[in-house]
This record gives sequence, structure tokens and C-alpha cells, in this order.
Amino acid sequence: MNRIEIDRALRKLRLSGMANTLETRLLEAQSQPLAPIDFLSALVGDELTRRRIGCSGAASSRRASATRKRASTPSTSASTPSWTASSSSSSPPRAS
Repeated sequence: MNRIEIDRALRKLRLSGMANTLETRLLEAQSQPLAPIDFLSALVGDELTRRRIGCSGAASSRRASATRKRASTPSTSASTPSWTASSSSSSPPRAS
């Protein structure tokens, strides 16, 4: 795989933190002796950092929006008709 293919694969796997820093990490590995495990560790750390910082990103916003939407939608199975709570009779109010 070349760098472009690796970049595409990382993004397809939703590892954009790694994809964004791959070039920098490759240059670091070339300029100073860096064991393969250290190179990989740095890339994984970059991804973790992006995910921690990216908590306010689009994916998190979508999850939060879906959660708010579910919370604001009344549940039909657990709801009690309003007339039962305010009326002492057991039947619904009559239409006039």
C-alpha cells in the first residue's frame, strides 16, 4: 500500500486522527530512530487524542441530538390520559 491508499483505508475505518498525523509520524520515524511499536503507539495516541477532543464533533452532536429527540418524544405505553389524573370519575369527559 502506498500513503494515499493507507490514508483512504484509515479514513474508511474512521481513524481520521491517525490519517491526519500519518505524514508527520512517518517523517519523525525517518528522522530519528523509532521502533515500529513506538511508531504505532504514537499513531494510536493521535487517534485517541482526536476522539477525546472531538467529543463536540459532528458524530457526538448527532448522538446527542438523537438522545434529546428520544427523551422529548412521549412514550405511548407509559403515558396516562390527562383526564384520569384530574377527574375523579373512571370515564373520559363527555363532549358537549
